[in-house]
Amino acid sequence: FVAEEKNKYENRFNKEIWNLKSGDGTAYFKDYIVNTVKRFVEKIMKLKLVASDLNVIITQKDEELILKASEEYKEALSYADLEFIDCSDEDIVNAFRDYHLSRLVINNLSKNASSEISISEAKVINVQYIVLENRDLAYQTLEDVKAKGASFAYFAKTRSVDTNIEMLIKRGDEYSVRFPELFYLSKGQISDVFQYRNRYYIFRCLSDYMAEETEARRLEILRTMKNSEFNDNFAKFDEEYRVVSNSSYWKEIDLSVGEDSTINKFEEIYYRYFPKKIR
Repeated sequence: FVAEEKNKYENRFNKEIWNLKSGDGTAYFKDYIVNTVKRFVEKIMKLKLVASDLNVIITQKDEELILKASEEYKEALSYADLEFIDCSDEDIVNAFRDYHLSRLVINNLSKNASSEISISEAKVINVQYIVLENRDLAYQTLEDVKAKGASFAYFAKTRSVDTNIEMLIKRGDEYSVRFPELFYLSKGQISDVFQYRNRYYIFRCLSDYMAEETEARRLEILRTMKNSEFNDNFAKFDEEYRVVSNSSYWKEIDLSVGEDSTINKFEEIYYRYFPKKIR
């Protein structure tokens, strides 16, 4: 897991990242990463203990998939990866097995979260908008944009005090709360003038249903609900069980070595064998 995290950051940035210090200059970024992985592994170990309490077990079918995933991961390791990770075949299998068991426990502790979120609850729309600070100008602008052949975008660019003229609005965000009427606009329809504090708003609906964005929002809401239920149910176990790591082991980890290691495929391989829409 350390190697995976190390290579993920080196791929995104570069190897010099390990020499950077935190904002207050008291610790190196590499120490932050190692501690993050340490907490991650400790949580997996704690979830393994919870699995016994909940009678959560890995099925034979899943065991077979774990072995296949482990074999694929092993084949993806280069000599440099193996030299840096210094793991056995059994270590790889155990990593996939422990990770999978932790996923099963998380699903068990969040299984009662609602899985039904309607399109209406997650709906995302796309609008152009004009923001003005003068009431009379706002109503004059409304007449102008509704005139035959008028370009809403032109008036938005030339009169609005906001440099942005287009945005996505999600059900539940601040604009949807301020102006719930926007979700009843049809494509091409222009709203009335809305006042919020000392500003006046006019909207034009570009799309009354953004399909991909709405589905992404639906999954986001579901994840939030599942995470909330998991955190509530896991709290009592979190207090009951204590996992103590070998602190000297973690302190000895050096991210500046293993510079030729590139492996970063654990989650990719795992979720290919155990796909989940929400996780």
